[in-house]
Amino acid sequence: MKKWKVKPFTLFLIVISLLFLIFFPIWMKYHKKNPPADAFDMKLPEWSGIIELWDIPSVQAGKDSHTRWLRNCINSFEQKHPGVFINLRSMDAERLAMYLHGTVNRDILPDIISLGIYNQPVPEELLTDLSCWFEQTELSILRQPALKRVMSDDRLIAVPWAMGCYALYVNCDAVLPMEQDPMPEKMNYHLMDSIAKENSGQRQSGKKVIDYYGFCTYNNTNSKPLLGMIYQEGGKISNSAAGRLFQEWLNSEMKIFPPDLAFMSYSSAFRLFALEKRAAMLLGDSKAVFDMRKLQESGKGLEYRIYPLPLDEESTFYMEQIAAYGLLTQNNKEKERLCIQFLKELLQEESQRKLADIGLFSVLKGIQLYIEDEEMKMLEDSLEHTAIMPYGMHEQAAQSIRDTIFPAE
Repeated sequence: MKKWKVKPFTLFLIVISLLFLIFFPIWMKYHKKNPPADAFDMKLPEWSGIIELWDIPSVQAGKDSHTRWLRNCINSFEQKHPGVFINLRSMDAERLAMYLHGTVNRDILPDIISLGIYNQPVPEELLTDLSCWFEQTELSILRQPALKRVMSDDRLIAVPWAMGCYALYVNCDAVLPMEQDPMPEKMNYHLMDSIAKENSGQRQSGKKVIDYYGFCTYNNTNSKPLLGMIYQEGGKISNSAAGRLFQEWLNSEMKIFPPDLAFMSYSSAFRLFALEKRAAMLLGDSKAVFDMRKLQESGKGLEYRIYPLPLDEESTFYMEQIAAYGLLTQNNKEKERLCIQFLKELLQEESQRKLADIGLFSVLKGIQLYIEDEEMKMLEDSLEHTAIMPYGMHEQAAQSIRDTIFPAE
């Protein structure tokens, strides 16, 4: 009997053909029952459309811009909710005031808006009470100052999402009191007073007479570092060592601080301290940390030490640097739910940890963003002593102190 000789390749083709004939019908039957998802045939949510978010910057990022962090949160949310888009619009307080001039028309306002700090332009009755949307466990993980920031009596009128912090920056080349050398590990108001007085006055530079100051800071609509230093427990300047010290400086014949302190911008104060080196101390926020580092990297910086603000015994800090978004009243319940879902995602640990990318601090308890950054960790730790803000029971006292230290503001 003649034997058939089959080449290996021919045998391979025969096997493949047999497998195709056996399994192809089964595969076709399965895919008829389970067709692949069609990107154009996805089921949209019950509501789809555009959520308008107006961002009015109130807390200065330490580096970069907070809008980069916010856009990342928006992109993540939109990917999870096809058909829902968030239109981010940044504007200043002056532009917002134009929309709110006269009778407020709800139809021209956004869905989500930044809460003001010293001035809340949006009528509170237009803000949704979010209390029923948050479990107590969700609120209990917030730092107390952040939670107080968004409470109006029993109403939760906004969601906090980031915190800033103030610190004292001291030029290491500043003239120190004779008994104090080198720069100390801890600052107190007695030493601050000595440094300020030792470094205030005029110096001759060629034919010019140049003013030097012991202390400088800045003041604007949303950020008042000096108020954070002066106002501790009690609500009166005379009740705090810092308050008494500032009054002494104010009444001193020496020019301890620049004459335009009440109107000084951050950039002017920073230039005076870090570039011109005409101020021994700067009171400022975390942006100064990163700006100082940039100068040092370029070879133009100065040696400095950073300190948390000194604290009176058993007292707490005043600090207004808490960013928050409120939700305006909605007619559509599903749209309202989606807006609140977005606000909740800002509080997710993953989102909060990314605040380190912009030099801000988390509103969540127990999250440490700067374990390996000694300077920023010092500021982060000082937030544990923050409890007073210009809201509720402290609002009138804070206003009174503002009128005292910034009478022409």
